[in-house]
Amino acid sequence: MKKLEDLFKSALRDQELPYNEGAWNQMSKKLDARSGGSSGNLNWILGAAGVVVAVGTLIYINNDNGSNIQENKEKSIAKLETKSIENTNSNDIGSDEILSENKIQEDNTSEKSNNEVKVKTKTTSNETNPEEVVQIIECCDEKVVRLIPPVYRETTLTEEPEEINITKEVLTFNVLIDKCLNDEFVYSNENNKSIWVNTPSNTLIEIPGSSLFKETLQSKGVYHIGALNEAQEFVSKQSFTVFEAKSSQLLVEDHLNYEKGLPQLEANSYSEGENTWYVNDEAISSNRKENSFNLFKKGSYNISLSTKDHNGCTSVSNVTFNVEEDYNLLAVNAFTPSSLDTRNRFFIPFALTQRDTPFHMIVIDPADGAILFETSTADQPWDGIDRNTGKMVDENKSYVWKVILEQPESNEKPEYLGTVVRL
Repeated sequence: MKKLEDLFKSALRDQELPYNEGAWNQMSKKLDARSGGSSGNLNWILGAAGVVVAVGTLIYINNDNGSNIQENKEKSIAKLETKSIENTNSNDIGSDEILSENKIQEDNTSEKSNNEVKVKTKTTSNETNPEEVVQIIECCDEKVVRLIPPVYRETTLTEEPEEINITKEVLTFNVLIDKCLNDEFVYSNENNKSIWVNTPSNTLIEIPGSSLFKETLQSKGVYHIGALNEAQEFVSKQSFTVFEAKSSQLLVEDHLNYEKGLPQLEANSYSEGENTWYVNDEAISSNRKENSFNLFKKGSYNISLSTKDHNGCTSVSNVTFNVEEDYNLLAVNAFTPSSLDTRNRFFIPFALTQRDTPFHMIVIDPADGAILFETSTADQPWDGIDRNTGKMVDENKSYVWKVILEQPESNEKPEYLGTVVRL
């Protein structure tokens, strides 16, 4: 019994029940009506004890419910804090103020409590802490203010930095072919910047931008065309080779050869390649190892041989030859009709007997211009008889002869004139 009283005292110590005057007046009237008997007193005592037990039970349950509600409040606030932090971690806090209202239903094993919870989250920023989250939680007539520190996340760059394209000037170069020693090298630099020529002796020659370069190639070997890099080192872009031509070998006879009735000079080449022959800088023939030249006039002649080798390089050889007299069909200046030597009995230019060429010859008396003799064949020479009189012409007298060639040789005149004396 004492334990039960202590339990009631403990339950009522801090509990204050509201005072209801109407309820107490009704209870007083009922008690007065029953105050007549002892049984009524007993009933009153038992009724009062029942009221006290009921009130104590109510206080105990109410006190237990109060503690449960307080515990539920704390659990709600803890859940709100956890949820707020999770929301902060999952979402970027970038706005000035974020307001969220959540209604949380708290579950108890014995009963449910419907308490409305309001949560206000506000983001502030300053130099010290750029993103602080201030959270105000209102629950069950209570307000809890908590400061949630900002969440810092490491950011990993997934995109590579954009590459900066630097436009570099692209140099252009001319098409090159191999050259020969002492050729003139001409190069047009169409770029806006300089390019360079590196000679076989490693000498750099600058070709400024937008300029024309000319130079005689005086060194054989490989030439490089290129530019300078950032370290000012020469970088070759193209090259060509300068070759030295092989010397041509020319052999020329020291006299004229009249075996064919022509004033021919014989020459020979001992060079490998394509030959071109020149007489006084005039091309005569090509691609011949041996050649002959008809020198009809008196004077000095320059005989040249130009030989192009397999590299395309040309060498030239020269020989000078002197002719002492003009060519005149190898005609003699006198004849003797009475000579025992048949070669001296008749007159006809010797070349006409050796050359296979059509001609027409006449003999004229210089005194009156009369034609004494006429022939078109080497087999009918003049024997000294005047065709007009049928007699031998006067001796020790000069007569004029004239030959007209129908098909003269190159560089040969078509008419020849001379005099002959009849001995």
